[in-house]
Amino acid sequence: MMKSETACINCVFKQAFNTAKCATDNLEERLEIIRRLTEIAGEFDLNDAPTILSKNAYRICEEVTGKKDPYAAEKRLTNDIALKELPFIEECIANSTDPLSVALHAAAAGNVIDCGIAQQYDLDDDIKKFLDMPFKRSHLDQLKEDLQSAKKVLVLGDNAGEIVFDMLLVKELKKIVDEVVFCVKSGPIINDATMEDAEYVGMVDCVDRVIETGSDDIGVNWNNCSKEFKEEFFSSDIVISKGQGNFESCCDGDYNIYFLLKAKCDIIAENTDVDLGDLMFIRLAALAC
Repeated sequence: MMKSETACINCVFKQAFNTAKCATDNLEERLEIIRRLTEIAGEFDLNDAPTILSKNAYRICEEVTGKKDPYAAEKRLTNDIALKELPFIEECIANSTDPLSVALHAAAAGNVIDCGIAQQYDLDDDIKKFLDMPFKRSHLDQLKEDLQSAKKVLVLGDNAGEIVFDMLLVKELKKIVDEVVFCVKSGPIINDATMEDAEYVGMVDCVDRVIETGSDDIGVNWNNCSKEFKEEFFSSDIVISKGQGNFESCCDGDYNIYFLLKAKCDIIAENTDVDLGDLMFIRLAALAC
């Protein structure tokens, strides 16, 4: 688990502001969200992961507005846009001499979709750009070596929309290993993928099983996740983790996990020895966060 820094508190407020704008047009409700967050911010424990601190913003927003899933429309829209991009990427993979590498790049490109920090993106342009962008750090060769003896791979999903491109990755993995399992959240949080998204885009037909974390936390909250999730996680030969939230909550331990993400903040970039905006595919054993 990555510990928080004081800069993470600013990010929590940014997420609260963005979610408040999405959830309600009522200015008093928006102000109440920020007011309540301000009241508890002084009690934040920087020993907690940033994911733990951020959850407060979404909990308060739901309490004030009554909206459990304020990004529901955005999630459906990004799923639909991503599905339209599939034929192009499938053709790129089919014509490649290294289809697993192209599939990894496509899955990483999908990580630009993030409503929590409200970064601007153009999925059509970004997909094409990131397919050609090299990883700043890559342990793909190590993954290929590990896959030769692996029987089961667990992929920790991240966002809706992004899950569409993850399907291309799991299809390549299925050509190599016996069993591929994909994991989504058990309830709506930001624009993270849920079982509804997995069914909508067809992920359920691409893998052996789609499981849930057992909670609606950002990333993996080990205190809240289900027994089923823990059993799947620790029985997997390889775990591929998508996005910053999963990175922040899983970047320690002695399991064989690879992180696939875009560095969206300076703290993540510093912890992974890349620059802001870089793509990376890095193995936990190579980190010290």
